[in-house]
Amino acid sequence: MLKSFRTYQLALEFHRAVRAEYFPSYLKDQLLRASSSIALNLAEGSARASKKDQMCFL
Repeated sequence: MLKSFRTYQLALEFHRAVRAEYFPSYLKDQLLRASSSIALNLAEGSARASKKDQMCFL
């Protein structure tokens, strides 16, 4: 399911891009936490049974 979920794939690409770039440590930490949160919320929402539950995460 997640392999064909384009938004999830883009979230993973963004997280990898943040990891690869240089930022001040305080900013990099914030960006890494935010970018991983995006991917995790998309993954969790896609596993929900009802559309209403899914929309809370998306």
